[in-house]
Amino acid sequence: MTQRIRNIVVGGSGWLVVGLCTGLFGSLTPGMALAQPVGGSVELAYVPSNASVVAYASVREAMLSDVWARIRPMVADGLEQNQLEEQLGLNIERDIDHILAFLAPGPIAERPAGMVLLRGQFDMTRLEAAARSAGATVSDYAGTRVVSIEEGDVGALAMAALEPGLVAVGDLATVHRSLDQLTVGSDVTANAEMMALLDRVERDSHAWAVGRFGDLSALGILPDDVSHQMPAVTAFALSGRIDSEVSASVSIEGRDEKAGQHLRDLARGVLALAQSQTTGRAELQALIDSVQLTGTGTTATLSFRLPSEALDLILSAEAP
Repeated sequence: MTQRIRNIVVGGSGWLVVGLCTGLFGSLTPGMALAQPVGGSVELAYVPSNASVVAYASVREAMLSDVWARIRPMVADGLEQNQLEEQLGLNIERDIDHILAFLAPGPIAERPAGMVLLRGQFDMTRLEAAARSAGATVSDYAGTRVVSIEEGDVGALAMAALEPGLVAVGDLATVHRSLDQLTVGSDVTANAEMMALLDRVERDSHAWAVGRFGDLSALGILPDDVSHQMPAVTAFALSGRIDSEVSASVSIEGRDEKAGQHLRDLARGVLALAQSQTTGRAELQALIDSVQLTGTGTTATLSFRLPSEALDLILSAEAP
């Protein structure tokens, strides 16, 4: 496993859970509240103040949506739901409420710390037994049972129930820090820059992510050639909703107003190209035609809306 892949697995992906519990310690995938106010999720208390990227998704809202009802017959058991329920007693559609994930600088350069927090209903005894059968060990840290396993170059991955209905999955050191986090008294809500990015997220979003581009390069997530081509981009904020239709927006922050204008000009060019490439394809034209470009000063914002009729066209075009 390469260093960059290690960084993506450990820090970047909500599907880090997949690497924790099949094997069998690698098949866990990501009721209380449904969609929560942005910045109001209680899980933010477990996110360190130096977090570079924070992301949230309401799995329950997605699973209850009309869009999922349309997609579900096409994916069949692509989520390996039968295997998950048999091995771990976990039903994604029923048991996962929402997920919060973050990336932060780790103690070693270009090796980010990362963790996924899953809120829902879990059979921890069954999860622990599956992990043990795959070679995991159980230890006590700050009065909490921590399940961990060594994964070669990736290092030690861990899982712990931080509180009833809240499971943390990530590298061992970060899970340990999360158990200490509530006593530290400083979490991501004390980070003015990250909270300002959260203010750009639509308040009723079912999914969102915010972060700083410069940090992604320093964390080893973005390849050098990509980061060198984007020196004027400093931050991003994206959000989306899924119900009877899909809507989303992404806002990119430039280093200064000149960079902001450049980003908007670049977006216009991409949209023009996309429109020329989708001529005659009704299933894609509806999506491209809905895209709106806004922004002033240092920012460029793209938003789109995919109505149910357009989604039906796309799904029918992709059907065998």
